[in-house]
Amino acid sequence: MKTIRVVLADDHTLVRRGLSSLLASDGFISVVGEAKDGRELAKKVKDLKPDIALVDISMPLLNGIDAMPKIRRLSPGTRVIILSMFSDDAYIAQAWEHGAWGYVLKDEAPEQLIEAICVVAAGEKCFPMDPVPVVARDPLSPREREVLQLLVEGKKNSEIASVMMRSLHTVRNHRARLMRKLGAHSAAELVQAAEEMGVVQFPRPKDSDEYTEDTASVQRKA
Repeated sequence: MKTIRVVLADDHTLVRRGLSSLLASDGFISVVGEAKDGRELAKKVKDLKPDIALVDISMPLLNGIDAMPKIRRLSPGTRVIILSMFSDDAYIAQAWEHGAWGYVLKDEAPEQLIEAICVVAAGEKCFPMDPVPVVARDPLSPREREVLQLLVEGKKNSEIASVMMRSLHTVRNHRARLMRKLGAHSAAELVQAAEEMGVVQFPRPKDSDEYTEDTASVQRKA
């Protein structure tokens, strides 16, 4: 059996190490790279051209959903499996519509993850249920979604320009369009609108499974 080459992407080091050990125990899966955020993931995929990218949804700088178009462009042969704690139909549907080949919940048995990787590597999709199509059209462009996530994370315009390798002028234009499209008049309203519309995945605290009001208030200081 051909070895399945995998890149792992999760912002928790212990999770990546645990997954790496688990997959290595299978004997037919080789973890060739790890990434702690969506942008590092894109670079790893470009350099390594893995068969599978095992991707968490909630990652800093670029979430798993928005990383998928970049992965398809940089390595068309790489198939994405989303590994997530979110079992909501909306997340599963977003993953399907953005081109994911599989969706595995983090509370599933380890054997199910290995099976999903083998199924996807063989050319079949692997989802926990038939995804319900997202009816509402996303009003934001991919670039606007990227800027929005970085704003949610509290980054300034200059920091966003550096991360995205774009001019400050371009970032300001994106921010102005975001405010117009989402009907926001301040950074706090922009973040609140993004949360209500579900157009970005908010990173969860590293030491808690709960997304608290305190966390939200910090993110809204963008």
